[in-house]
Amino acid sequence: MADGAYDVAIVGAGLVGAAAALALGGAGRRVALIDRAAPQAQAGRLGFDLRTIALNEASLALLDGHVEATPIRRMKVWEECGTGCIEFTADAVGAPALAWVVEASPARAALWQACGQGENVDVVVGDVVGLNEAATALRLTLAAPNGAAAAAPREIAAQLVLAADGASSRVCELAGVKALGRGQGDAAIATAVLFARPHNQTALQRFGAGGPLALLPLRHPRAVSLIWSLDKEAAERLAALPDAAFATALEAASEGALGSVEDIERRMLAPLAQRVVANCNPRPRLLALGDAARTLHPLAGQGVNLGLEDVARVVEKARQGEPDLGRANLWRGFATRRRLRSEGMAALMTALRGAYGCAGPVARWARNIGVRWVDQTAAVKRQLILEAMGKGPLAQRL
Repeated sequence: MADGAYDVAIVGAGLVGAAAALALGGAGRRVALIDRAAPQAQAGRLGFDLRTIALNEASLALLDGHVEATPIRRMKVWEECGTGCIEFTADAVGAPALAWVVEASPARAALWQACGQGENVDVVVGDVVGLNEAATALRLTLAAPNGAAAAAPREIAAQLVLAADGASSRVCELAGVKALGRGQGDAAIATAVLFARPHNQTALQRFGAGGPLALLPLRHPRAVSLIWSLDKEAAERLAALPDAAFATALEAASEGALGSVEDIERRMLAPLAQRVVANCNPRPRLLALGDAARTLHPLAGQGVNLGLEDVARVVEKARQGEPDLGRANLWRGFATRRRLRSEGMAALMTALRGAYGCAGPVARWARNIGVRWVDQTAAVKRQLILEAMGKGPLAQRL
């Protein structure tokens, strides 16, 4: 397909960008999927990627069977020194799973391959170094990626450009898109852990004094993905511990829920900062999706799911037969609704983090009363599950 002949150019071949390419190509739109390098599957010594993503049912459906996923059929949430807990089960809503755990880099590699073989989709390797607006298209200037042989810059034009290139989006930077901070200071430790006891496809989340600890089931019956969020200094100290000392700290923090740690991968440390762009449609022919539009605290695992919600809304519009996907005002309502959804979720993450950060006896008593009430109220639990699965009224409306 000749450069400049595209309906949509998507920058960033993560799950959000690749899912958009597959779905839009399947809807008959001509698509270019651009990334600075072809994604490669990575695995540590235990055979797992250190970074995992929990996808809800709606998100997994968008990936159309191209990724390997481990189901979460049950989830238990409790807190340090707490007397109550909440348990969610897929059976409560008649679903096969509450969510699915996907390893990030194998999923990206599989989706890139699927896009390369998909109808109406071209995969393009290059760095975006320029963005120019014309009457009927946005023009992206691509340079050869670092390390590649020098070549003349390439230009790709499209009716609509989707920026799906992450929190440090180069496309958004070139377009002058402003991001608004919504809380920062934490960091997350990510790794894979082999425990003595099986996880039984159960996700565990414990709120400690320092921050939330999440254990997500992996395809091995005793292996889990660990995401441990703490304030930055505490996270750095913990991540730097020798394996044996880290294992001891983890067993204590998880209250031995899965027994002793038998093996552990190297740790990856990532800073956490919530941010929402002021406008995800800053130009008629540009949309920011996924982490380019907002980043969230991982304690509820909703970041990628919101990005895939973005994709679903874009594809819905594309299927309506609009001849020019970048015409003026086409995406104004989309941008307003997605900003509301993003701000609401960022506020919820801040509130949850703050609520569990209050260590006083009155706050702990109030939390335990609330936790026990929610756990004993089937209708409330059901609604919480449906929202997390992308099937609730808020998820559907915004």
